[in-house]
Amino acid sequence: MNLFDHAEFKEGHSFNFAPMIDFLFLMLALFATLAISRASLFDAEINLVELKQGQENRSLRAKEDLQQVNLSVSAEGQYKWLAEFAEYPMEDTRALQKELMRQIEIGALPQDKGKTEVLLHIDQKAPWKPIAEAIFAIREMGFSAHPVYEF
Repeated sequence: MNLFDHAEFKEGHSFNFAPMIDFLFLMLALFATLAISRASLFDAEINLVELKQGQENRSLRAKEDLQQVNLSVSAEGQYKWLAEFAEYPMEDTRALQKELMRQIEIGALPQDKGKTEVLLHIDQKAPWKPIAEAIFAIREMGFSAHPVYEF
């Protein structure tokens, strides 16, 4: 009578697949991560324009035709009209709209609102409500608003 089965103590001729499966899983995870990061880094739907000889001057002139207006939203949600040499505080979005209309009336901005872009300099700590109100007020006037974040 045997206490132990002798077949359990004999050397087995089996191959352990667990390390190979773990390695293949790690390689699959590595390549999947690389594929996702490559897609997010390089496929950001940025379309570059190919300039042919002679087009360079026309594209630069088109950018020069645009007038820029600089407005800012401070960390406290206050509006300012940024001129070349000074900053003028604005009470609310109605004051921004009135100043835009006044600039058109005096001829500082072109009558065609498509030729004016409003750069909205936004402080990093500014609340969202005044930012949204400024963007909607600018668009309501027919101008294009371009947010610029400052750190």
